[in-house]
Amino acid sequence: MTFLADWDEMYASVSDIKETLQLYPISGSEEEVRLGMPLAQAISQPAGMFSAPALFGLADLSATWLAMQNVPKGVFPLAVASSINVLTNRNEGDAIAVSRIVRAGRSIIVTDTEIFSSVDDALLAKVGCTYSVQLPKK
Repeated sequence: MTFLADWDEMYASVSDIKETLQLYPISGSEEEVRLGMPLAQAISQPAGMFSAPALFGLADLSATWLAMQNVPKGVFPLAVASSINVLTNRNEGDAIAVSRIVRAGRSIIVTDTEIFSSVDDALLAKVGCTYSVQLPKK
């Protein structure tokens, strides 16, 4: 199955933060996942820009989907650490998350996510996430 087919299958039966943030898939592989998020009033801060929690949610789901591309089907990587630096912000356009693998080991996966503005490619945030992988016992 492809990333986009997996995305559609998962969200055909699950309603989560993806709905609140209006996330949409762009592309995905074992090396990189891209998700987008439109600016909407429900996820903006009082100045009309993306809220930091919304940016973090976008990065978390993008990195989680990337980690999922690096484990056997049915295994869910659990986030155990994350860090966000919000660098700048925008009050228009979409936020685009680009998650890449730093290291994908048997028990730990580390990702790096950059979030860009769709308006001018400005780097909005950098997020690092670490996942624990619990493989089934043989």
